[in-house]
Amino acid sequence: MSPEHAEEVGLKNLDRMKDSTPRASIRAKALVTRRIRPFAIGGRPIHHVGMPWHWGYKGVVTGDVVNDLASLVSDPNVTIHEAKVFVCRIEKG
Repeated sequence: MSPEHAEEVGLKNLDRMKDSTPRASIRAKALVTRRIRPFAIGGRPIHHVGMPWHWGYKGVVTGDVVNDLASLVSDPNVTIHEAKVFVCRIEKG
């Protein structure tokens, strides 16, 4: 996440955070980096959050799975999960 977004929600690098969507909530560690910058749309900052997608609860990193946040949508041609973008709420904790 961007430093601006982290400051807005009161997070520092490697703080524990909660990411929620209407479908689920997961816990993760925040990675605050200048590599992700907010957009400006109509003069209003819009933040985006990047999260590793394919590491499961038994993978390289254990814990909650990002796939839980998105609805189950499958591409009929290749039968892989197709929802890669959705709205979420980031909170400290």
